[in-house]
Amino acid sequence: MKHNVVICIAAALLGVAALALPSEKTNESNPAVRKPLQLTEPREARANEIQPPGLVMDILGVRPGMVIGEVGAGRGRVTVHLADRVGGKGKIYANDINAASLEYLQARCQRLGLDNIETILSRTDDACFPKDSLDLVFMAWVYHHVDAPVPLLRSLLPSLKPWGVVAMAEPKPAQIEKEGRVLTRESVGREARAAGFVLDAVIEDKLKEDNIFILRPAVPDTPDSHDSAKVRALWLDYLEWSKSLGGRKSLRDYAVHLDTQGVPESEVRRRLHVIRGQFTEQPEGIELIYDPLYGKPLTGDLAKDGFKTAPNAFLVESMKGIPPGGQALDVGAGMGRNAVHLAALGWTVTAIDLSAEGLAVLKADSAKAGLNVQTVKTSYADYDFGRERWDLVAMILSWAPVEEPAFLDRLKRSIRPGGYVVFEHVVQRAENPFPPGVHALAPGELRTLFGDFEIVTYRESDLAGDWGGPPTPHVQIVARKRGGV
Repeated sequence: MKHNVVICIAAALLGVAALALPSEKTNESNPAVRKPLQLTEPREARANEIQPPGLVMDILGVRPGMVIGEVGAGRGRVTVHLADRVGGKGKIYANDINAASLEYLQARCQRLGLDNIETILSRTDDACFPKDSLDLVFMAWVYHHVDAPVPLLRSLLPSLKPWGVVAMAEPKPAQIEKEGRVLTRESVGREARAAGFVLDAVIEDKLKEDNIFILRPAVPDTPDSHDSAKVRALWLDYLEWSKSLGGRKSLRDYAVHLDTQGVPESEVRRRLHVIRGQFTEQPEGIELIYDPLYGKPLTGDLAKDGFKTAPNAFLVESMKGIPPGGQALDVGAGMGRNAVHLAALGWTVTAIDLSAEGLAVLKADSAKAGLNVQTVKTSYADYDFGRERWDLVAMILSWAPVEEPAFLDRLKRSIRPGGYVVFEHVVQRAENPFPPGVHALAPGELRTLFGDFEIVTYRESDLAGDWGGPPTPHVQIVARKRGGV
């Protein structure tokens, strides 16, 4: 499995997926939705090209029936699009500190026939939203101008429903105007923590000039949240609920379900916090992440697909120095880009993964190329790696728990003397660390883990990576098991 999926879920885990995973198709739920040009005033055209309201709403999972608070709505550039999207069953609370702007917005809504917007004259340190009412608080190009960010954020907490989040679309550091504050993960994270939130995700690659910061109310740590049996029970309850509805509902819908069952607000937030973490921990969660990604048609365009479809560059490079012809295992094969490459080189390949959709694509692609790749749908815990079975094990962004002694021992015993491991993965970051399920490695850790092998190649460097996004620390290794010819 691949590391940037938290962005593919955030915007698709590593974030916003908790708001809508997946979101419903708005045009089916709200057929009366207006065309964007009907809502856009001429002076807003350039701003909407830079920060398209429709795209932002898609990223955030805005859909009919939601109740949203917009901070700094001004004359309503984004407000009218939000109101049109949420429809008659939804509502927008639009605040601003400028009374004249709100008067203009009221008249604008009247002209457009939008009657689901309520304007609020707010203060710089208080959003003045009604309590326990909002699914989402949104700001567009506002937060970097706020003089009292912590009091403002703190004022948002009482207004959020148990599943509510705060989303801020703000200029990237290079785009900040002279009078604005530069916003980074670190600075927003500090302010969020001081106000009782956590920085849940930063979506950096969906808008050319902006980042989207997602804040979620902080959840107190409790022993129950670390009890594996209780965590598994919460996860299975969520799965049972989801499957009973055809698996098409979001975590927000699940939170609404808990709320209607009388679960206290603090407990709803804790359960959501636990369940979000399990998407990268539980086998069923990983399937929920990847089956939709692998089940859609591919274009070969990284920006559109969300990941590279060509074989991993390090694997391609490494195989030039390793004679083909033996038994190869592709661990976390996904859609099989690396397995097919190895088979084409002459290896007898077995590919394992949890995603049935990915393995189906692999089988089809290998058959089309006249190649035979054996596929096994399995978890790392359940798969029998065997003993001295493999001449090559490829582990490319596989989320495999190589840092766990028992797993590492199983892996090493499965490799024949003289056999190779070709491995690439992410290195853990001090800021914005990867979730535990990604199994990101500490700097230098991989060299130690394979210290009993012959290290042929070892690199640690910042790479853009096969799943897009900004450069991220990666580790790459080619290691040969001692012995053999």
